[in-house]
Amino acid sequence: MYLIIQSICLSLLLLTLQTSAAPKTSPSFPKIQTRNSSPGYGTLSTTTNGSIIRATINNPPINLWDYKLAADFSSFVDGLAHNNNTGIKVVIISSANPDFFIAHYDIHVLDAASPVSPPGNATDIGLQLIRTRSNLATLPVIFITEINGRTSGAGNELVVQTDIRYAGPNALLSHLEVGFGLLPGAGGVQFLVKLIGRARALEYILSGRSVDAATAAAIGWVNKAFGSQQELRSEVEALAARIAAFPEQGLAAIKARVNVQKPSDADLQGDLDLFDQLAATNVTQEASDRFLELSGDETADSFELNLSDDLVEMDSGS
Repeated sequence: MYLIIQSICLSLLLLTLQTSAAPKTSPSFPKIQTRNSSPGYGTLSTTTNGSIIRATINNPPINLWDYKLAADFSSFVDGLAHNNNTGIKVVIISSANPDFFIAHYDIHVLDAASPVSPPGNATDIGLQLIRTRSNLATLPVIFITEINGRTSGAGNELVVQTDIRYAGPNALLSHLEVGFGLLPGAGGVQFLVKLIGRARALEYILSGRSVDAATAAAIGWVNKAFGSQQELRSEVEALAARIAAFPEQGLAAIKARVNVQKPSDADLQGDLDLFDQLAATNVTQEASDRFLELSGDETADSFELNLSDDLVEMDSGS
């Protein structure tokens, strides 16, 4: 019996020594699980390279934020938020369409006379936009947008809530809401003011004018502008690889503390509430009808390609 007790005591002592000698580890942030295939409607394809994911938008003809893209994009980002089995650090968001990044919100969501067709649901599309933009801004993942096409309205609201924005020669960023008697309701006002200041935000939101890549970089709307698609992609991938080389917990902690400077939830909700009130007015309903008519029901025609100028014509009735 004495020998058995002695053996147990020796084993416990060795275990204690091994435990105390083991290096201490810092607490880690939850790791991220991504999908292995494109979800839902196939408007978002993903490729993974180590701890980096490239998510490519492809929703012809103009990458409209409609029920298909809303469902696929929110499903992808929700997957990053709710799963914790892999270590994704960086997500690059790009477009397969050389003319459009994300064109804008589906105007059928606003239009009572021509509502979203089944299986789309206007309420779901709106909620998915709000949830997605919130996740982009707050998840412990670094989101980089590779913009080389037009993006307006809801598209730009998602762009400005990503962490880093690089733009190519085809990039045009704008807000079209003023043409409908609306304001950007999903964060565009508050985040754009933080990026470019009150006066410039008013200039571009009130006028509906688009801004090219070089100008956007000069005023802080995007981080950098590039002269070619090849240079844009190369620089985005180099930045993503450099960021992904660093410990995940540091990246997440830095983003969390930088987010202390982001707009308040109360201000974001105030914009959304006002948007909802205005959307039901005759002004917005009539503008929505006219927009759908002039744009050929949101197709890739000259109206959408020259949207910034066409907004003025739409409201002048010409």
